[in-house]
Amino acid sequence: MRYRLRLHGALKRRAAKYSPADFRRQLRLRPGSPVCLGDATEAWQAADFAALDGAWLSLAGRGGAVGVRRAYIERPRGHGKTSDMAAQVLWILLYAESAVNGLVAAADLDQATLLRKAIERFVRLNQELCGPLRFRQHGVVNGKTGSRLEVISSDVQSSWGALPDFVVCDELSHWPRPDMWHSLFSSAAKKRDCVLAILTNAGVGRGWQWDVREAARTSSSWYFSSIAGPCAPWIRDEDLQEQRELLPPSVYDRLWRNIWQEGGGEFVTLAEAEACRDADLSERSRSAPGCRYIAAIDYAEKRDYTVGVVVHREGQRVVVDRMDVVRPQPDAPVEVAWVEEWIERIAADFHAVTFVVDEYQLVSTIQKFGRRFDVRRFEFLSGRGNHALALNLRQLILQRLVRWYAGCGELHAEWGRDDLETELASVVLRQSASGRCRIDHHVGGRQHDDRAFALGAACLHAVEGASGGEWLLVGSM
Repeated sequence: MRYRLRLHGALKRRAAKYSPADFRRQLRLRPGSPVCLGDATEAWQAADFAALDGAWLSLAGRGGAVGVRRAYIERPRGHGKTSDMAAQVLWILLYAESAVNGLVAAADLDQATLLRKAIERFVRLNQELCGPLRFRQHGVVNGKTGSRLEVISSDVQSSWGALPDFVVCDELSHWPRPDMWHSLFSSAAKKRDCVLAILTNAGVGRGWQWDVREAARTSSSWYFSSIAGPCAPWIRDEDLQEQRELLPPSVYDRLWRNIWQEGGGEFVTLAEAEACRDADLSERSRSAPGCRYIAAIDYAEKRDYTVGVVVHREGQRVVVDRMDVVRPQPDAPVEVAWVEEWIERIAADFHAVTFVVDEYQLVSTIQKFGRRFDVRRFEFLSGRGNHALALNLRQLILQRLVRWYAGCGELHAEWGRDDLETELASVVLRQSASGRCRIDHHVGGRQHDDRAFALGAACLHAVEGASGGEWLLVGSM
């Protein structure tokens, strides 16, 4: 019996060696489950796999019909782009007759590393099927054959001299500049058998990424696939409903329906922002009895605004008590002293106040006031922190659970109206390759997002600090 089992296992491994499709039929997806990738493959996945199987076989030295060596695969979020490509890369690393070198590139290193992590997860679940692979922080090496995968990000200098046998460009629609694409695409042309695959979801605008997409779509040398979504059976309806409720329609359409957008997702409309204005409110300079206050600061020395905002909770609502905005001048940057004087004044005028401060911008200020006042650090540059801040503030605005007085955050501007409401209506909601969102302003012009950030940080702290789970808190998606 044991001999027959060993023989059966050897035959299965031999079949996997000579067929990427047989390999996928044996590749288990979850611990303790007999379900394999081949059993759970949807028709659109099978088509994408089949398009490149011949190219992978040729690169491995197995011969056969090649078909195409270039693929542009465009799928909605959550539809297995990374894990499906990980299965293909794992096969070539295991079974190429001679050493092959591959690159996986993305806009940032965290995104590029996702494919390496997916390969490692497959190996953990399929020890008998997978050979002697060694995992490094930014790569994978087959210790027996010397085949390797290297993970790189948008450091163009590291990719110009590359001679890869295969290249995976992950989430191309999020790459900020075309330089790395130019270097990798030209590198792929140096070897006849080089396989090049682009994995992405729909992007924004008609820039260079769109040009690459259209060139691939209309070329007979490329396999092009774009599916309308969501169509993956493993995505739950209730999760999609939550996404529809939290995201602007244009953002939802891009991420989940895989539809290219003309511009970035607008954060809120001017009408939605103005609906949060309360005629019964006025700017406060003193605390009210029994209130606890939250004061958030977004500091910028030269180019952006510096904003200090004070809020408090009233039942389900967040109420803005005051918003102070300073605009730097070309010859007069905003000094940290302004922030420290503002903290001193707010602490004296508003009793029971908690300060929310960017730990990267104002480290010395945090150290200076940390023992005297209740100072909380907020990672304004953190992807997760900005994601929660952006979606939480948007929901509060849409549900009118944040209120402010007329003229909140107003500055005199020669070019027109400049206050909290116009700023909220001018910013956009951008998404990273990982799906996290952040508030941002349009490139160029006089747009700012500092009031939105300061208010968002204060509101997020108010929501997180509420007891009994009665507040809306949007975490990571």
